Amino acid sequence: AFEKLKVLSIDGAEIKVTPDFMCLPCLVELTLKDCPVLTTIDESIGKLERLACLSITACPTLEKLPDSICRLSSLKELRITSCSKISSLPERLGDLESLMKLEIEKASIKTIPDSVGGLTKLCELIVVDCVHLNVLPDSICWLSSLKVLSLDLGGLGSLPERLGDMGSLSEFDLCGTHIDKIPDSIGELKNLRKLLLSRCARLSRLPDSICLLSSLEILDLEDCLSLASLPERLGDMGALRKLKLSSTSIDKIPDSISHLTNLRELLLLKCRLSDLPDSICRLNSLEMLDLKRCRVLFSVSERIGDMEALKKLDLSWTLIHTIPDSIGLLTNLRELSLEGSQLLRELPDSICQLSLLKSLSLEGCYGLYTLPERLGDMEKLEELILDNTRIEIIPDSVGQLKNLRLLSLQGCKLLKALPNSIRELCSLRELKISGTNLRGFENDICHLVAINELTSSSSELFGLCDQSHKAIRHLHLIDAAIEELPDCVGRMENLEELLLECEMLRALPNWIERFSKKLTELEIRSKLLKTLPDCIGSLKQLTKVTLECDNLRALPDSIGSLEKILWLDLDCENLEALPDSVGRLSNIRTLEILSDNLKALPNSIMSLEWVERLHLYCLSLEAIPDFIGGWKHLHDFYVLSSSLKALPDSIGSLKGVRVLKLKCKNLEMLPDSIGELELLSYFEVFSHGLKYLPNSIRSLTRIEFLILECVNLEALSNSMETLQSLVHLGLHCDNFTAPPDFIGRLENLMVFSFKSKNLKHLHATTCVSLGRLKQLSLSGCENLEDLADASTQQSGFAHLTSLQSLYLVDCKRLEYLPQLPSSLFLLDASRCISLRKTSEVSNLTTLTILNLGCCKLLEDVPGLENIATNLKVLELPGPCGFTESCHLRHDFKNKVSK
Repeated sequence: AFEKLKVLSIDGAEIKVTPDFMCLPCLVELTLKDCPVLTTIDESIGKLERLACLSITACPTLEKLPDSICRLSSLKELRITSCSKISSLPERLGDLESLMKLEIEKASIKTIPDSVGGLTKLCELIVVDCVHLNVLPDSICWLSSLKVLSLDLGGLGSLPERLGDMGSLSEFDLCGTHIDKIPDSIGELKNLRKLLLSRCARLSRLPDSICLLSSLEILDLEDCLSLASLPERLGDMGALRKLKLSSTSIDKIPDSISHLTNLRELLLLKCRLSDLPDSICRLNSLEMLDLKRCRVLFSVSERIGDMEALKKLDLSWTLIHTIPDSIGLLTNLRELSLEGSQLLRELPDSICQLSLLKSLSLEGCYGLYTLPERLGDMEKLEELILDNTRIEIIPDSVGQLKNLRLLSLQGCKLLKALPNSIRELCSLRELKISGTNLRGFENDICHLVAINELTSSSSELFGLCDQSHKAIRHLHLIDAAIEELPDCVGRMENLEELLLECEMLRALPNWIERFSKKLTELEIRSKLLKTLPDCIGSLKQLTKVTLECDNLRALPDSIGSLEKILWLDLDCENLEALPDSVGRLSNIRTLEILSDNLKALPNSIMSLEWVERLHLYCLSLEAIPDFIGGWKHLHDFYVLSSSLKALPDSIGSLKGVRVLKLKCKNLEMLPDSIGELELLSYFEVFSHGLKYLPNSIRSLTRIEFLILECVNLEALSNSMETLQSLVHLGLHCDNFTAPPDFIGRLENLMVFSFKSKNLKHLHATTCVSLGRLKQLSLSGCENLEDLADASTQQSGFAHLTSLQSLYLVDCKRLEYLPQLPSSLFLLDASRCISLRKTSEVSNLTTLTILNLGCCKLLEDVPGLENIATNLKVLELPGPCGFTESCHLRHDFKNKVSK
């Protein structure tokens, strides 16, 4: 009956074995999806001579593919996704001579067969989130037709040397891998257009040959934390259009960058640049330059105006104190952000020549008192954000900004008046004036009939005319000293968002039901509100409700009528119970509850099966209901409770949970089922009652962040070395006398934090095993006496050759710092009150932050004068500065003074 069937999808079937496929000779496309108990694919699949596409998705019990699959001579696309028990691929995979696309995602495969090199027609190879795959076969380099290679593999530590043989490759994605170098042969990939290396935290350098990639258009190196330099001949990549260097350790840009004449985007967020070099200013085609949060950026080149094509410039949260006059030459600039530039004192008049500028953000420029008089010349300006500046006067010319849609003046406490010309802003939609001292300007506001969003803390604004009332879509009252809402709010018949941050508000009026047709978001923050009116249930369009009301003890039953709610946030300290009607909120995705008095959750919430985020900050909560295991869509689960002692076994059924935080002081045990959370990547536990972890914890092989603040934990099993995806491990365990042995076998560990009152000596062997670490914290180990073996006096710190940050805060018994690795960028040993001396620091040539504050017994830091030019932050002990300290030797004081 099905002999002519071409497409078959088996979706959600409760079958252990697929049917015999012999009766489907014409099948071209086969999909197996969400089959929870499927263990076997029938060998007859190999007889489907016409099958071109095979997709196997979310079959968690399927352990292998049949060997017969390699006989599918017409197969062009093979996709295996979320089949976590598939641990291997058929050895003869390379026999699939027609295969053009192979995609494997979230499987447990450990190797790719050597035969993969025989897939001569393969154009796309995508292998993602296979945490056990650590190495690629050399034969992968034989794929001469391959155009796209995507390998987002946390465990991958190296690449085949003959990578350059894949001559057709145009897109290469290595994001999130743990490679520390790239083969020189990469320069032979002449057709490569996109190279993605973001989150390769161990990559410390690029080969010079990378500059031979003459066709490369996109190079992404974001979050390559160890990358400190770029090849000198970077400018040889003439086709480059986008260069992403954000969150790297780069402190210098090669001069050759000026040769990248096709470069359109340059992203340098959170880099270590101290100035913007002239070479960047010669990029005549550059349209976007982002230097946000370059914390040591002090100056910008006078030639910044040469970048005539620039459309977006972000210098926010830098240390710049002046803007060059030449900025007025950036005639194509559309967006300029100087947010958080706290040292900026004034803007040059030339900034008013930016006639195409649409957005200007000066938020948080605390030193800025004035604006240029000719501000109104920026006739295209649509957004002007001046929040938290010290602006005293807005120039009259602001009235010329006919396209201005947003004017934000929040927190401008020195601003007491607006110019009369503000009534000429005919396009203004949003006016934000909370936290100002403006008075007596409601007549001006009434002329702004286009306003539909108003943020204010002044009750005087309720003098608006009726026409203005009807235009307002978003009303945000901040700290308004009102006990009830004025009737004029009820006339805002088109209101869509109502946000009330009014501590004195005592009640909501019944006329709030007038907003039943359009109101989608309601937020109330009040210390005096005790009840909500029943009519709140008439607000049927609400999708988001936030209540931060300390004295609210109960919710009305009518809240169950709000069936469109997606987000419910109840921050109500005295809330005692939830009504059963909450169970009718069947569309809810985010549920957050903060209450000191809530002891139990109602059984009715069992039906909230679409919840994705559940945060319970409930100190009195005594139990998590067993039905929680039925919430299959939950991926973010957070519990804070002082009364919770155990979790239900059903928690193991939450297969989608990726983030689990348990801050439960009296939690005594974790169920064995915790090891079944196969997608868990972030796990945090705070408990004083927990003494042991279940052995099943070793099954959490995808976990990347593990934080255990369990002061009475007695031991961790060495079987935890299976957690090879761990990048960040934090242990606060006061019973531990040393870090656990298995930590040195965690090959991908980058950040380790250890705190224990019983740690007295850090053995050299421990340091040797942690050689890959980027960040180490021993802060709070108050009884730590030395960092060297007592018998040999040998320090293992020299073995930490990749270490960039070392924290030793509050190590109160530590007297001496031994030789430290030259890779350090940051050393914080503040409040080490017994510290007398450090070893020679001349080798710390990359150190930029040194904090020795409150080290009251410190006598000397040998070699400090030799690294002074690199230091950006230096803190030394002394009540009024280091020269006041009574312990620092006289010659040392003089040395530091110089």
